[in-house]
Amino acid sequence: MAILLALTVFLPLIGALALVLLPGLDKGAARKIALGTSLVTLGLCLALLAGFDPAVTTPQFAAGAADGPYGWSWLGRPDVRFALGLDGISIWLFALTGLLGVTCVLASWESITERAPTYYAFMLTLEFGLLGLFAALDVVLFYIFFEFTLIPLFFIIGLWGGPERKRASIYFFLYTMAGGLLTLLGVIALVVVHMQYSPGHVLTFSIPELTRGLSALPWDEWYRTDSWTSPQVLIFLLLFAGFAIKVPLFPFHTWLPLAHVEAPTAGSIVLAGVLLKLGSYGLIRFNMAMTPLATQALYPFLAALCVAGIIYGALTALAQSDMKRLVAYSSVSHMGFIVLGMAAMNDTGLNGSVIQMVNHGLTTGALFACVGILYDRYHTREMSQIGGTWHKFPLLAFFFIFASLGSAALPGLNGFVGEFPILTATFAVSPWTCAAATLGMILGAFYLLLLLKRVVFGPLVEPHGHDHGDHGHSDVPPIGWHEVAALGPLAALILFIGVVPEPFFARIRPAATELTRVVERQREGAARVLAKSDSIPADAAVSMLSREAR
Repeated sequence: MAILLALTVFLPLIGALALVLLPGLDKGAARKIALGTSLVTLGLCLALLAGFDPAVTTPQFAAGAADGPYGWSWLGRPDVRFALGLDGISIWLFALTGLLGVTCVLASWESITERAPTYYAFMLTLEFGLLGLFAALDVVLFYIFFEFTLIPLFFIIGLWGGPERKRASIYFFLYTMAGGLLTLLGVIALVVVHMQYSPGHVLTFSIPELTRGLSALPWDEWYRTDSWTSPQVLIFLLLFAGFAIKVPLFPFHTWLPLAHVEAPTAGSIVLAGVLLKLGSYGLIRFNMAMTPLATQALYPFLAALCVAGIIYGALTALAQSDMKRLVAYSSVSHMGFIVLGMAAMNDTGLNGSVIQMVNHGLTTGALFACVGILYDRYHTREMSQIGGTWHKFPLLAFFFIFASLGSAALPGLNGFVGEFPILTATFAVSPWTCAAATLGMILGAFYLLLLLKRVVFGPLVEPHGHDHGDHGHSDVPPIGWHEVAALGPLAALILFIGVVPEPFFARIRPAATELTRVVERQREGAARVLAKSDSIPADAAVSMLSREAR
């Protein structure tokens, strides 16, 4: 199975190389190769998902012993390893990447006419980087994939984007690269601290080994978080800098709207559907798992950023006239929910955050696809110029409504399954924070229903202010098979997760529980330090820290 996982990761790269190296490919041949590659990759992702054992909390499909070291030696000294594996947190994001890879190819089927082989090669290369990141078990490998994903998306936006594509691509690249360098410093600091103070002074770059080792580090200063200059807090902030930009959390979101608006449709789908999840996934894997005491100590700071982003994103979305920009700002709001749930540092919040990452990828990917379909036909995204689309595109209107209601967390659809646990977990920590976040949900329903009212319902309105009754422009093509194929699986999953969420939670729950055990071990270490310094029993110190966490 380790070979199967490696093949799944590298298959998109093989497809990309074929597109670049095969001579004389036209648009039709290029998109068929891309679609075939992405479909086989999705099939392999589903095979791995079917073989995943929910009861196992250690990484699965990894080469090597069950408790490590994983993978194959890469550099030797230091022992950086090419280690791939999946657990309950990464498996669904891995599968989501495979699904949206197919969606992106289908969404580009007719809209990409220039340099098609190069375009699809960049899309497949981006899929390779995303799959590699979610499967990486080595911090160096993780960071390589983390930064590598910037390169293909930079070219996708810069070469096939809108009028301001060059500014958008450069802004996106420089902003996220700068944050990534700070994250690199944080990762190096984690490795050095573990080597310096672990028994035996072990130098390791293994993510599972670092997580275990840092949770029981015999260094008192590691457990002190009463100062901004304490080691764990400083490392948390370095890691947080890059991941918060990638999420993006308010006020680090300024690169996102321009990148979304200028990106081609498939670029927006993969950016919102998967690339933003690199930040939230990194926060879980590093900040929450390796520096949990700093996360706990800085909860008021994190909660304030999340709530501000939830409300700001919703209010700004309400003010938009451009459909794509509205959906872009809705991502700022929804990603705030995801980080808020994981910051609660309990099972319920982590389960809700992980499933909501998948949910957001499905609903927002579908919304961007719907906007792209309309843009391909009318060459405008202004809501004032398009209306009553249900008259002309009833099937598209169905998908638009379905994705919007899922995004608005309507009970019975996927958004509710994620946001309800997040709010429940937040309420257990801070009722006032929960109340403020709930306001963001209400505003979210408002701007999404307003979007539907303007674009889907009412009399048919087409660009240039002409009302053509129920027939409209005769030269506007109907929704195509490739567009139905792109949206159909997303709509099916939006419904399935909302009605039958347990198969998803069954795979997430053990990994989330294991993560909370790591948090508890660090709290016990902090209690020992507190007991030594204040001369109080260790049991009382543990109880005190647990109350503070709640």
